[in-house]
Amino acid sequence: MTEHENETLAGERGITPVGGGDNGRTAMLKRGFGALALTAFAFLIIWGTWKSDKPVADSARKLMIRQAAAFEPAAEPPAAPITTASIPVAPIAATPAAAVPAADQMLESARRAPVLAYNRPVASGRPPHNGPTGSVPIDPYDFGLAEPRNELADKLKPTPIEGVRAARLANRNLLVTQGTSIPCVLETAMSSDVAGFVSCVVLRDVMSDSGNVVLMEKGTQVVGEYRGNVRRGSKRMFVLWARAKTPTGVIVALASPAADALGRAGFDGEVDRHFWERFGSALLLSIVGDASSIGRQQLQDGSIQINNTAGATNTAAGIAVEQSINIPPTLNKNQGELVNIFVARDLDFSSVYQLKRIESRTQILDRTLPGSIVGPAVVTK
Repeated sequence: MTEHENETLAGERGITPVGGGDNGRTAMLKRGFGALALTAFAFLIIWGTWKSDKPVADSARKLMIRQAAAFEPAAEPPAAPITTASIPVAPIAATPAAAVPAADQMLESARRAPVLAYNRPVASGRPPHNGPTGSVPIDPYDFGLAEPRNELADKLKPTPIEGVRAARLANRNLLVTQGTSIPCVLETAMSSDVAGFVSCVVLRDVMSDSGNVVLMEKGTQVVGEYRGNVRRGSKRMFVLWARAKTPTGVIVALASPAADALGRAGFDGEVDRHFWERFGSALLLSIVGDASSIGRQQLQDGSIQINNTAGATNTAAGIAVEQSINIPPTLNKNQGELVNIFVARDLDFSSVYQLKRIESRTQILDRTLPGSIVGPAVVTK
């Protein structure tokens, strides 16, 4: 029977082998194709994921950088409401607004930021800031166009000097100019312990700037004031002359400082330093302390104890000096002394005086022909 089974007819198909070596190779090929398919599928998934993530990142970045709306300043706190009377208005029903999508917080912050920062390239050949080396730049973003400082150019600039135009005095016959010195004799004595007033009398006639008209007659009374409080180490006191009154009843405001007979500012005089008032009590207490020390040495024995006397005396002396050391000096000025008034401004008498001719042309000619150019002694205003 075996031989009959092995016999085959010519032209007939044989039985396809199922088992053996052909079956093993087929299984290996199937497993290889399966692994390759899984690898390709995984690659497609990864590639698809990466491809879909990249546009999202770009769009998000563009959304953060781009500013779709105009710049708006930072919101300020609302001002306090002002209550005003107004006519009541009928309420109007609010129209429901359309739903607005939630805006991006980063974009909203960029729109309302008070300062917009960005990178600005520095131009070639220019320093990053226009301030000195090692200091805080004046323009940190280099927005200005100021050139670097040139010391040579600063030195070549001349000092601007304004021109002064000369002027002419209006009427020299009725004017006492600034700088005139008027001698005066004190009517009242002065003491710098207390502030007060002082008066003096003019010794001679005060002439006009032209020297032809008497504007302030002899005997004019001048009133001033002084503040006192002479500083320690000083020997002069400041006095301000306020007003002058002529014998004819003309008054003029001076507002000029006082000077001594030689023209020095202020008044000198006898200065009292108050030495005994300042140090007398301390010296007396020191003497008492020394006397007590001598007596303690002479009476020293086992039954007498006076050790605390010297210490108490020194303490009392220190307190006395502390209370009297700040006494200011006193300047005394006697009445009858000669002082000066330094005129600090032009005094114009044109509002109270008018000039008139007291001689005719013939009288003037007759007086000048013999060589006498001196006018009459009396000048009429």
